[in-house]
Amino acid sequence: MNDDHLCNKLKILFEHLFPTLTIIGGVDEPYYEAPKADTNAKIFFKENYPRSLLHEIAHYCLAGQKRRKLDDYGYWYTECGRTSEEQELFQLVEARPQGLEKAMCEAIGIHFSPSFDDFSGRPISEVFLKNLEVNYQEMITNPPPTARIALETLMHTDFSTLRDN
Repeated sequence: MNDDHLCNKLKILFEHLFPTLTIIGGVDEPYYEAPKADTNAKIFFKENYPRSLLHEIAHYCLAGQKRRKLDDYGYWYTECGRTSEEQELFQLVEARPQGLEKAMCEAIGIHFSPSFDDFSGRPISEVFLKNLEVNYQEMITNPPPTARIALETLMHTDFSTLRDN
């Protein structure tokens, strides 16, 4: 299954699983738009990358009801060119969703690699990798409720049976 096809299948699956969520691919930068008035919340994921879609769903699954009412869950995002301190803070925030993303990738049989989101030339942090692994272990043994629903659904879905819109 190519990336376009897999993204479409994942989109169908997650929109069915989370009916108040609309998932839109093909953007340059991922983003979460909180629901407004009578509209669904929207997840925008990068181009046609299944990993980007899964990463954004991981953030959604781990955000509580309060954070889901805020654009980008109320988090800050600093693009590449971060200071060492900003990169450390980024890593603290990202280890948990990437742990869930890794579990989701495993559930559907696609390759996972950590996203350090840092092109400064600094090596990937061993602390970040360790935290990511700790969070991954949590996600496969005792995930939070919404993450559990998403993971179990992925593990028990035959993607060949999902019809495209």
